[in-house]
Formats: sequence, C-alpha cells, structure tokens
Amino acid sequence: MSPEALAASKEKAAYMLLDIRLAELREITHLSQVEIAKAMGISQPSVANLEKSGKDLRLSSLKKYIEATGGKLRIDVELPDGKHFGFPV
Repeated sequence: MSPEALAASKEKAAYMLLDIRLAELREITHLSQVEIAKAMGISQPSVANLEKSGKDLRLSSLKKYIEATGGKLRIDVELPDGKHFGFPV
C-alpha cells in the first residue's frame, strides 16, 4: 500500500471511530436521535447525518451534540514530547 493510500485509510478509520463513539455516547446517555435533535434545535435526520460514517464534523456541531447529551467538550492536545495541553471549548 502506498504511503498516500495508507494515510487516507488511517484518516477514514479515524472518522469512522468518531462516528461510532458519537452513537455510543448517545446510547449510554439513554437518549434517542430525536431527543438529541430537539436539544440541538435540528431535525432527527440531521443528527443521523452527524453520526454518519465519514462525516467531517465542525467543532461547533460536535460541541452542540456533546452538550445535548449533558456533557462538556474539552480538547486535549498531545505534544511531541508526550505532554498534554487541554482546554474547554
């Protein structure tokens, strides 16, 4: 596999994991897509689209989704030296 194809595969896998985790988060908070949609002020199909595989989410959409579950979004950056830098969004 070429380096470009490998990088593309890794990127697609990362998006798929995010999608799975969003649906998993919704399920462990015992919320339906309809309830998430209502809290976000969008339609249920829009929530399904956010959870769809391969979707490149905007940070603002991710924040609203997390807040609709009752959570708070934080960013954690891992620097090359292994140190972490986190901040709320």
